[in-house]
Amino acid sequence: MEKRFGVISADGHCRVMHLPFDLWIKRLPRKFQENGPRVIQDADGTRRWIIEGRPWSGVGWAGMGLGAVNCYTRAGLPEEAEPGIFRAANARYRCEDMDRDGVDAELVNGPYEQISAIKDPELRVACVRAVNDWARELYEESNGRFIMLLPLPCQTPQEAVAELMRVAEFGLPTGVIFDWVGAPEPVLHQMWEPVWAAAAETGLPINLHANPFGGSRQLGVGVSGLEPRNQFLMRVANFPMGLMSELMCAVVFAGICDRYPGVRFVLEEAGVGWVPFLFWRFDREYDFGGPSSRVFKPDIPLSDRPSEFVRRNVFFTF
Repeated sequence: MEKRFGVISADGHCRVMHLPFDLWIKRLPRKFQENGPRVIQDADGTRRWIIEGRPWSGVGWAGMGLGAVNCYTRAGLPEEAEPGIFRAANARYRCEDMDRDGVDAELVNGPYEQISAIKDPELRVACVRAVNDWARELYEESNGRFIMLLPLPCQTPQEAVAELMRVAEFGLPTGVIFDWVGAPEPVLHQMWEPVWAAAAETGLPINLHANPFGGSRQLGVGVSGLEPRNQFLMRVANFPMGLMSELMCAVVFAGICDRYPGVRFVLEEAGVGWVPFLFWRFDREYDFGGPSSRVFKPDIPLSDRPSEFVRRNVFFTF
């Protein structure tokens, strides 16, 4: 049954550090249990997630070194509401927090950021399936208020398409997250064409979340031996007009939106102040010199003005 809400928050997160300790233990096939994600406790009491026998994530904001500045501390609430149960990843507590904030429903990013670090392809796919099955349970437990954007495994197009088609059968009012930073090739690469085709077929939006680790060498990404220069601040300040505008260029000028009219891309946490300028510039550069003598002749002609594909296929959140 269709649910209608008033105030919907559309850019929350549910990260590995907050997930139930038994999420994968309960859901992974037996052959993956030994190398699958689990929480261990060190001699000093520190808890941490490990996978494939190596460190994967801290536990909670405190475990990530941000205990003093996170949103729960500022609100005077315990992020770990009960032992091993974190507010961010529990239907009951997340709904209580929504009520406190005057929010009717949340569209929350699932834990996509560390999925690409799983080396075993079969384990990676199994872990994503377990997360998405759990997300479906949360939706039901919250009466449709806790809606998770579903991560895809993004190391091959085959694994991404298989999971996209599977979760489309859930019938949830959500989309899928494509980890463009962790993927082996950029969004414009032809290897991903089956993914965009599947997204267009199913109607599930493809979410591309802002990520400062996708920046360029000019901001220190991939540069070794560099002294501290506030590089992370540079990347965070730049990613709307830098990285997200690159993604917008890619999905439009690579012809993805033209070839798959039903595909929808959501640029998350992208800001929108820069969009009108690029909207204008897309058409200006594409048409510069006139249709018969373009200065920048496209090697993939588009069937419409670039701005029309933005209107039809590209969406933004702050």
